[in-house]
Amino acid sequence: MKLKKKMASLVLIVVMAVSLFSACGNSEQVEETATGGNTETVSADTETNAETESDVVEEEEEVTEIKMMVLSLGAQGEGAVAVEEKLNEITEKEINVHVTLDYVEPGQYSQQLNLAVAGNEDLDLVMVTPIPPAGFSALTANGALVPLNDLMAEYGQETMDLLGDLTKGTTLDGQVYALPTYRDLASGAYILMRKDMLEEAGLLEKAENMTTWAEYEEIMTQVTEQFGINGTGNNDADGTILNLLNVWLDGETFADASSFDSLGDSLKIIASDDNGKVISYYESDKYKDMIAKVRSWYDKGLVYKDSATSDDVVDSLLKNNVYFSAVINGELGVAATHTAASGHELIAKQVAGIETGTGAMRKFGWAIPVCSKEQEAAAKFLNLMFTSPEVSNLLSWGIEGKDYVVEDGIAKFPEGVTTETVAYHTADFLYGNQFITLPWDGNAADTREVAMEEMEKNGLSSYLGFSCDTTNIANELAAIVNVTSEYMAGLNSGILGEAEYADFIEKLKAAGIDRVVEEYQTQLDAWVAANQ
Repeated sequence: MKLKKKMASLVLIVVMAVSLFSACGNSEQVEETATGGNTETVSADTETNAETESDVVEEEEEVTEIKMMVLSLGAQGEGAVAVEEKLNEITEKEINVHVTLDYVEPGQYSQQLNLAVAGNEDLDLVMVTPIPPAGFSALTANGALVPLNDLMAEYGQETMDLLGDLTKGTTLDGQVYALPTYRDLASGAYILMRKDMLEEAGLLEKAENMTTWAEYEEIMTQVTEQFGINGTGNNDADGTILNLLNVWLDGETFADASSFDSLGDSLKIIASDDNGKVISYYESDKYKDMIAKVRSWYDKGLVYKDSATSDDVVDSLLKNNVYFSAVINGELGVAATHTAASGHELIAKQVAGIETGTGAMRKFGWAIPVCSKEQEAAAKFLNLMFTSPEVSNLLSWGIEGKDYVVEDGIAKFPEGVTTETVAYHTADFLYGNQFITLPWDGNAADTREVAMEEMEKNGLSSYLGFSCDTTNIANELAAIVNVTSEYMAGLNSGILGEAEYADFIEKLKAAGIDRVVEEYQTQLDAWVAANQ
């Protein structure tokens, strides 16, 4: 959609000035003609004036309007309106594009996105999310996204150079279908713990320096006895306590932990090793070791008894004093993030680092839907969002001086403003480039530099970019989902024991888990051969 730039008054002034100049010139020319002057002067001046008026008309550029659907994580009311106005002051000047921000609540996002695409509505940029129907796999399978290679080569090569190999995770058949947000991907497994309880129990130093699961159990036991609180519990709605995404937390020490690539599997049934072997996640000795640990903690009264059925997640459970600690996936600065969300000061002990795989690239990103009528303008804005600190800070933290202030390189709420009263505040990992966004209060000024170092240390998975076509195993996957929904939460949280685990594996076999592993292996072998 095209819009006239708001420059009518400026054009009017220029036109008037040209007209006056033209009139003055014509008077002189008439006088010259009357006295025998050179009439060619009249012609030359007339041509000059015509060219000047043509230049003025060309300055009346049309602004391209695009609409951007955003997952709403904290953006509020009039604050979002003010941010949109400020954003367009930048975009109209820099790239001649006007952006309409359409914030949608998480519970409605996938439905509205898919309806917009199906209805061929005016929608030019969408956020790819961890919500399955609005995730990369579902959107590409439905043909909802536009290939970005040619568009970004012409309008956003700077961003493509920035992302480099990371776009392999969002590439299918040689085409990039989404730009993963350039964020802290130095993911790891962390134990979050209440600092106040550790200090009162005299356990803070022990917690900061522990290296084994036995030490963690000792800390939980003492805190549970002293404060009458659960030691740990679920961190999601699947009863998860130790079996986190893409990391094995088996063995006796934290040093025994290792990461793996789940090969794009979102059902938590597939794992792989460095030798290219695909295995059944739940049948592995490593999974059995993890649930045995949790079962032991459960029997000793350290685990929140409702972990298998709780819909609450870590922040609300910590906030409501349900448990003292939780084991979670997270990034650098995870303690500050969950301290703010839970209302309790927390410390975080890293247990393991996790290499960056395809799943991380597809978790959050930006794409152009097939219903977009202004794909070039959308690509221009994508490039600006990934490269402009002004745009990135605005979309993340709002308007400086109103929604946040900057002190010593850190963004924080202005005096008197809180999470409950701020007009606009979202998350910095959502928009383009987190590394050009100011760190939020609670993080160190060098957080971005440290995160980049951690990312380089963790490295990229050897299988970054692999994606399994599950068409041939759709029936098996549907049957397996039914089985995992029956057993997974109980096993993950320690409620179910060895007998139930044996039943679980038997039913997985009957549902076709071996067929699924075989299909993944066949496709991975072909992918490795093609990419050597």
